[in-house]
Amino acid sequence: MTSSTRPNESPGKDSVASDHVIFSEETGTYQTEFDGRTRLPTEAVVYAVAEATQTDPLDLPPLHSALDPDALNMLFETSTNGPPQTAITVSFEYADHQIVLKEHGSIVITPPAPGR
Repeated sequence: MTSSTRPNESPGKDSVASDHVIFSEETGTYQTEFDGRTRLPTEAVVYAVAEATQTDPLDLPPLHSALDPDALNMLFETSTNGPPQTAITVSFEYADHQIVLKEHGSIVITPPAPGR
């Protein structure tokens, strides 16, 4: 896997996870993880897509054009005192990319097919 962060570029305070968004040549996807206790899933998705596409997050379309952000956050709400989450996977299209979130905090971003 290779990182989408350019050489000599330090991660910003708004990075999605400590490992950043990683591009997998094997799968052709970008992958990262987020901690639901410190960052909302909606924020993690926007920052991950921004990092993967090297776009300013403010230049991306509003996430609510793809899905209900409040519903997504509620699905992935983490409680330190509650029972473990059941298996949750959410898939949707955002900014021409296919996004998959899983309950353990992983995000997989599939770029659009060439010519799309």
